[in-house]
Amino acid sequence: MRPQPVPATGALKLIDHRRYPGSRVYLTCALCGWTKGYSAQRIIDRLRALRGGGHDTAVGVVAKRVAWPCPGCGRVKWRSDLAWPPGMQESEIRRLANQYRS
Repeated sequence: MRPQPVPATGALKLIDHRRYPGSRVYLTCALCGWTKGYSAQRIIDRLRALRGGGHDTAVGVVAKRVAWPCPGCGRVKWRSDLAWPPGMQESEIRRLANQYRS
């Protein structure tokens, strides 16, 4: 199963993960399709520690900072997206949104 991308227009920033409850930042190998999800807040904290960005960093820029090779094919060509985990139902997304609003 593949992650479901969030329905957003324009360039997303890491802070936008708050508007999409349960979403994660997915790094995907553009060559073989290997993918792994990461917590957006952990990425923000790591970028701040490296003095390489923060909340206002675009999600697409995160992939440019990754230098390690893909475990699937051994090459380095990444893309990053904000998406929900595979199998997450719309009802679960609504439940999380209501929980955060309360």
